Amino acid sequence: MLPRDERRFQAADLDGDLAATREEFTAFLHPEEFEHMKKIVVLETLEDIDKNEDGFVDQDEYIADMFANEEGGPEPDWVVTEREQFSDFRDLNKDGKMDKDEIQHWILPQDYDHALAEARHLVHESDVDKDQKLTKEEVLENWNMFVGSQATNYGEDLTRNHDEL
Repeated sequence: MLPRDERRFQAADLDGDLAATREEFTAFLHPEEFEHMKKIVVLETLEDIDKNEDGFVDQDEYIADMFANEEGGPEPDWVVTEREQFSDFRDLNKDGKMDKDEIQHWILPQDYDHALAEARHLVHESDVDKDQKLTKEEVLENWNMFVGSQATNYGEDLTRNHDEL
């Protein structure tokens, strides 16, 4: 892990002084949030999944990252769906494997806001009266949704006083 962390640190250390500012350290810890770190995220993903080390992720490697068919039986339906996802949406140039650009499109989509998607999910699941506003009662009735959500820091943010509630 040390060479991997050193490579990531070098990419995060924009001024090259071998000391991390707050911003550089944040880029080191959360590289997916920084434009200049995206190549590192893609490279690390490729290294993790590309078991035959050909520089690409083929469909079997993609599936093996999520599912190991140790019993040898038929694949579950969700795995069949993931194979279709690979063919239809991940392998953009239809050559049977994902290159670095396709991996980046997969793991760092340009048009997807994770925070917004999570917020919409929480409102959709908890808004009983469907007025697009959450009352304190709706939040408390669905507390399990919120304590399991990254949007609330896994429930920690719910313990603080909030005027909006």
